[in-house]
Amino acid sequence: MLMLNPKRRIEEWLTTDLLPARQRPIEVQTENGFAIIRLSDVNRAVSTEGTRHYFIVRDPNGYELDITVDISDAVVAEVRRRCRGRITLASSFWINCAERHLTEYLWENEDYPPDDRITVDQLTLEDIDLARRWDCDEEKD
Repeated sequence: MLMLNPKRRIEEWLTTDLLPARQRPIEVQTENGFAIIRLSDVNRAVSTEGTRHYFIVRDPNGYELDITVDISDAVVAEVRRRCRGRITLASSFWINCAERHLTEYLWENEDYPPDDRITVDQLTLEDIDLARRWDCDEEKD
């Protein structure tokens, strides 16, 4: 994959005083040196709902790419079936699921996904366990 000059967006968002501490994005670190930020944490116009989620990923060399994670219809249907419809598309479960799968991909492959995107087309045992325990945050709003 050809990468041009490294972008420094993640570093800028984490180190500047432009945002109060409570609004700074959370950076997830993989054990092999990748950093992940949810695009919705730095751009409020980006939705956290639904089955398509966007992330900014920095590799161990400092290069950054925008990565898209899609959740397949089959996975959505399986979660809804297992949870009897309790987890809707408005739930934060989906962005958490997307982030976990992206983290796992980066850890296992030590590289960005092809075409800067992955599709979650199978649930892991962890996904199923979390879905069963998920507190329906949309009901609290």
